Amino acid sequence: MRIPWLFGFFIISLLEWTNAIKLPSIITPGCKPIENTSMMMKLKRHLFCEYDSTVRPTTNQQEVTNVTLELVPRFLEFNDWSSAMTLHSWMALNWKDEHLTWNPSNFDGITSLHISSDEIWVPDLSVYNSGDMSLEQNGVPSTKCLLINTGSVMCIPALSYVTKCITDFTFWPYDKHVCRIRFGSWSHTGEEINFHFDKKGYEMDGYVNNTEWSLKISSATKTVKKFDCCPNDTFPVLIYTFLVERQSGLVHVTVVTPAITMVVLTLTVLWLDSRSTERIAMAAINFICHFLCLFDLHWQVPHNGENVPHILLFYRDSLALAAFALILTALLRKLQNMNMETPSWVSSTITFVLNNRAGRFLILTDDESKTSTTGILANETEENSDLTKVSDGKKESSWRQFAAIVEWLSFIAVVLTYLISFTILVPSNQS
Repeated sequence: MRIPWLFGFFIISLLEWTNAIKLPSIITPGCKPIENTSMMMKLKRHLFCEYDSTVRPTTNQQEVTNVTLELVPRFLEFNDWSSAMTLHSWMALNWKDEHLTWNPSNFDGITSLHISSDEIWVPDLSVYNSGDMSLEQNGVPSTKCLLINTGSVMCIPALSYVTKCITDFTFWPYDKHVCRIRFGSWSHTGEEINFHFDKKGYEMDGYVNNTEWSLKISSATKTVKKFDCCPNDTFPVLIYTFLVERQSGLVHVTVVTPAITMVVLTLTVLWLDSRSTERIAMAAINFICHFLCLFDLHWQVPHNGENVPHILLFYRDSLALAAFALILTALLRKLQNMNMETPSWVSSTITFVLNNRAGRFLILTDDESKTSTTGILANETEENSDLTKVSDGKKESSWRQFAAIVEWLSFIAVVLTYLISFTILVPSNQS
């Protein structure tokens, strides 16, 4: 009798020990009965006991999950040398999670709950045209979200988006650049997750202005694409187009103002008498100043973009005119010291100009005017062999008059060239 009794006792003890071991494993971790705790703890247990954050939040997987978003830019970083824009912003995301609904009357009237985005399913919102492939721009970073009893979820994560821009420095320093950010799902089709704009899709009230660049969202559009690999699937893409414009106040002072000064200096050189020492000295200084300004500007303008900035072309042309003024000054000084017979075409040119009152006013001084006028009348009325003998002084006077004609023609030509260059090449702020 004792052996069956001992055997039965052993079996009963073994069963009790087995039940004691297996009982905890039946209850999912975090889902054990909670009696004496807050209603918020009971609500979270009710919601997340068997919740799987990897499953799309719909009871019917054939239904689409609609996600609305609104971009709220905060501040901007723009690198014009690398053509990259970094936009620091908030992104307001809204969707409905049918797995996270409850009846507020069962939980003391609680209608909302703050939760971490790591605890729930979040859309895999990604940047398709990322300008920094080493930067993770897929999904939603960890943040706090607001959950409503109807299953509505709102998350506003802080994000930094890096994208390459289409840069155009033609009108530098008043340059404007177009940047685009393309959003979409990384792994889901439009039949699974469909993204929409919330109202106009962006809000600029919270933007903090950049001292160097201004930001404007020119458009927010949605496109639906299809690919040959998946003819029955659609892929919605949300495209934000930004206009980044340089704040050109400081650059205007350091670039455009010196350009105007160089123009005035070049014209002053051409205005001075070519026989004066001041003109040759100023012409040399003018050429050196042009060269230094162009060299300095070369390091300020970004070395990218298809078009050469107009301001560089203007400085290049102005440098060429400064070199022309320097060379012309040296040639005219040499020309006026010549003691050889003037060619017939030179004499004809001088005669044609001096026959005009305006020409005599511009070319001749008071003393030269009387002498030259008498000489012209004599050439027209007298035909004797004595006129073929010209003194050395008269030869020098003819070359001096011809040099004066060249000076004025050069001055007028340079003025017209600068007017055309200013009209075409010197940029202006159009905004």
